[in-house]
Amino acid sequence: MNLVSSVMTAIGSPFSGNLQAHRALRWRFRSLRARLTGLKFRKLDRPFNSKAEIITIGNTDRVSGLARSYRYEMKRLETPGGAGQTRSSDKTVIILGQPRGYRRLLATAPKGFRTSYRIGLWVTEFDCIPPDWRFALDIVHEIWTPSTFCAKAIRAETDIPVKVVPHSVSIPDVAPMNRRQFGIKPDQFLALAIMDLRNCPDRKNPVAHVRAWKMAFAADPTAHLLMKVRFSHRTQFMKQELLKELDGAENISLTELVLTDLEMTAFQKMGDVFLSLHRSEGYGLNIKEMLEIGVPTIATGWSGNMDFMPLYANAISIRFELVPYADRTFHYEGSNLRWAEADVAHAAAALRDIKRQWQDARRTMPSMLAS
Repeated sequence: MNLVSSVMTAIGSPFSGNLQAHRALRWRFRSLRARLTGLKFRKLDRPFNSKAEIITIGNTDRVSGLARSYRYEMKRLETPGGAGQTRSSDKTVIILGQPRGYRRLLATAPKGFRTSYRIGLWVTEFDCIPPDWRFALDIVHEIWTPSTFCAKAIRAETDIPVKVVPHSVSIPDVAPMNRRQFGIKPDQFLALAIMDLRNCPDRKNPVAHVRAWKMAFAADPTAHLLMKVRFSHRTQFMKQELLKELDGAENISLTELVLTDLEMTAFQKMGDVFLSLHRSEGYGLNIKEMLEIGVPTIATGWSGNMDFMPLYANAISIRFELVPYADRTFHYEGSNLRWAEADVAHAAAALRDIKRQWQDARRTMPSMLAS
């Protein structure tokens, strides 16, 4: 049995004994492991060389929002004018992964990593970085992050360069999916919500989406909310909570369909409105993509998405109240973390407004075509 297995065996199940003691012990173990990673891969003093060879490492082939954002970044780096177009013998390594994954990512670091200039692409969902990320400040020379929200949080913890590099979102030319495969009629007003609930499901706030929808439309059969969700074995409690909240509502449905990037765009293009009542987003990739597609988008008016939402006429930001972070999976450590609680009534009113506009547009369309 290795050290990790021994410690985890000693910790036991999170649902046995004292939960707070389990949580504290788990975080101490994670902190120790992080410090060891920081020592093992400590950076050397290196200046940035604009002509250095660019190497990227990371989990870019996974099906997740983070991995999709990394693929956008790789595409940007490959375009003319992207970083590292001129090569030299020096190396710049861009780590496409959150600090918590560094131990695993750097276990197979490329040749020359020890003497390389390292850039970390970080995305934090809070206005300060989680304490268990600090070890990575000894590993990277520079940090790229997609929003000013993230940059402010990171700069508060370090004096190393922090550069805001928004995700280079591009919308592929693909037709919308057929609504009928989800049991939705062509003449129904369709709202989409997309959320990965495998880690920290409370951050995406799925229950608030259901409550806002019910407040807006009750059992109205002319409107339908389709929620694309993913759960892990650790977050089945959220699935059960969500199903209980649905309470047999016929105008709300869930799909756990796993989609490729192209399929995701086709799915997004089905919607008449997009709803994101998140508690926090480091960037808000789905929000940005839906706005670029041209779909009216209703989202909590806090965190990384507020870098770009004011730039779009089809964006509606929802009022919120900042509250202490509380997550039943204990995904993040920290006593001073906070996030937003969206105003469900405001979201419901926005949904009704968008539906009225959608109905007006449908009524005027036949007369426009006739003329």
